[in-house]
Parts: sequence; C-alpha cells; structure tokens
Amino acid sequence: MSRLVETSLTEQDLAKYPFTVDAAEYVKKKFGFLKLEEVLSPDFKPILDRAILRIKDSVTLVIKELSYQAFKPEKIEPYIEILSFPLAIALLKLIGDSYFEKRFALFEAKKASINLENEEPEKIVEIAAKNFGWRISLADFDNSHGELKIHFKDYLKNAAKIREDEWKLINQFLVGGEVYLTRKKIARLLEEEIRKHIEAKFDEVGKVTFFDVLEGVDEEVRKEFLDEINNLKNFLQARKKDIAKEFSFGDVKPEFFPPCIKNLYMDVLSGKDVPHIGRFTLTAFLIQVGMGIDEIVKIYTSTTDFDERITRYQVEHIAGIVGGKTKYKPLNCGNMKTHGLCPGEDKTCMKVKNPLTYYLRILKTSLKREKWKQRP
Repeated sequence: MSRLVETSLTEQDLAKYPFTVDAAEYVKKKFGFLKLEEVLSPDFKPILDRAILRIKDSVTLVIKELSYQAFKPEKIEPYIEILSFPLAIALLKLIGDSYFEKRFALFEAKKASINLENEEPEKIVEIAAKNFGWRISLADFDNSHGELKIHFKDYLKNAAKIREDEWKLINQFLVGGEVYLTRKKIARLLEEEIRKHIEAKFDEVGKVTFFDVLEGVDEEVRKEFLDEINNLKNFLQARKKDIAKEFSFGDVKPEFFPPCIKNLYMDVLSGKDVPHIGRFTLTAFLIQVGMGIDEIVKIYTSTTDFDERITRYQVEHIAGIVGGKTKYKPLNCGNMKTHGLCPGEDKTCMKVKNPLTYYLRILKTSLKREKWKQRP
C-alpha cells in the first residue's frame, strides 16, 4: 500500500510556490479584489516593486546559473512574494509581449524546481497531486531509485520533452505501472508542468489594454501607473534589443526571418524547451543562411538542457560536417504547419513555400532599397 501523506502548505511555502491553488486562495482571502488605487498606494509599493523586480530578473539573470542559495526561504517576505506573482503576470499582460511572458514562465518554473529539489517529499506529493492531478505518492519500500513514485503516464507526459537518454522510460525503475524517482528528477518534471501552467495564465483572459485598466481612475493615479508601466516596458525593450544584438552574427539578419523561424529563434533565446523538430528546422535554416557553427551553438546556451559537446555534434551533423555528410534544409511551409511550427502567415508567407525563400526574398528587397538610397 502506498503511503500518501496529506500536508498543508504554510505561508512560507506559498511564497516559494505562488502558482499553487492554495496561493491563489490566500491572495483572495487576504486581499480580495484589489483596485488600482490600492495597488499604487504607499502600503502596496513594496509588492509592486517586487513584481517589477521579478519581471526584470526573468530577463537579466542566467536561468542555467540559478541556485537554491538565491531563493532560501528565510530571504522571503511571504505576503510580498505571494502577491507580487499575480501582479507581475498582470503587468506583463498589459505590456503584451509573448517573448517576456514565456521568459517569465520559464524563470519562475526554474525557481520553483530549485526549491522543490530541497523540499519535504510529502509537500512535493501535495503540490503535484493537488495542482496538476499527478498520481504520485511516497515510495512504499526503500530503494536506491528514489523516495517518490508516479504513474508512468504522468511521467511520460513531461519527460517526453527532455532529450537526454537517462529520461527514457526504458531507463527508469518501473514497478506496477509506477516510476520510482528521486526528488531532483520529480522537481525537473514538475518544472515542465509549472512552466506550462504559468504560460496558460497569460491566455486566461483576452487582451488587456491600458484603457480597460485605467477607465474611471483618478488622473494622478493614472499618470503614476503609466509611468511605472512605461519605465518597465522601456527596460524590457532595451533588453530585447541587447539580446538581438548579442546573437546577430555577420551578414545574417534575424529581423528578416519568417514568422516561424523568428518564433523558434526567440523561444530558444528565451530558454524555452523547443521540440526536436523545431531545433532541427532552426539549425538547418541558420546554416543555410550562412551562420557559423560556433554562433549557432552559442544560441542554444540559453536552453536548460544545454550540453556543448552534444549540441555541437548535432549542429555539425545537420551542416553535413559529420555523420552522413548531408547538409540538411529546413522544413517547407507545409511540413511546418503539420508539426505545429507555423505561428500564422503574413503577406510574404502567402507568396512562398519555404522559410528560406521568405528570407531571401526579404533580404533581396532590402538590398535593392539600400542600393536605391545610395544613388546620386
């Protein structure tokens, strides 16, 4: 018989895991429905400041280098940490840039994962079962494979996106349809669930505009709020430009990428877990437009599972340097749609059948325009 231990999360726990249903209930009971005047009051200022800092941290800190030391529970003021989380999501919804929404979701998921690695097993069980419906419990006998076990379907749902061989089901300790895992591995799987959960929050409500939020608000409060939002927006846009410059190489022009490639490119830079077919397509495209092997490898350093040796081999294989010596091309538009990699067509997409053709068409148009400008 499995030992499923029930436990309730403390206020300190909710500060570490503000995405949970218990944290949402905490906010509702403690603060109810907050009006904008309250959010901008002096009493609320530490929460607003923390929400803005969370957003800034998500785009400035290197996710791969985060550690438990940076998120020790004693460093957290519980009510500020809990309430700043939904406020940060609300601020990002107002800004309306999906790149920063994805980056924030990944950052918060990684923080939670780091804390979960050091969490009591009973609380991990509660968080996974109550928030994500996992069939999970404490291991019912001592073994070297881990102190927790989950149903193999819950395992596969999240492990499928992790590419290392050690995560394949065949390499797990499986008994009676349940996979036995360490806290560290469970935390990594929960990271995927948490990231998807937070990303979904940005889609729960339709597009939010400044007009919707500020309608009927006092003029002074309105100005103060807009100043806060505009300062944050300017910071994020400047950061986005810095990232683009950092990863723009030679004559390759990311601004001319078709929507599908641009989407994959920004997802990789933001550290999102892009599926294998997406990585293959992006890599093949970058090789075809002339980006160097070292530069392409550098782009993937933001991903959480980055391994330079493996990444370099995969890039060189697609470039035809190793393996079968075949230089691959990216998927055509039809296959991009089949694999769910097409985010939507623009006017140029309607005229081409391949991402490469799109890029070359835009590049050619730009060169003609520049040549025309240089005419005497």
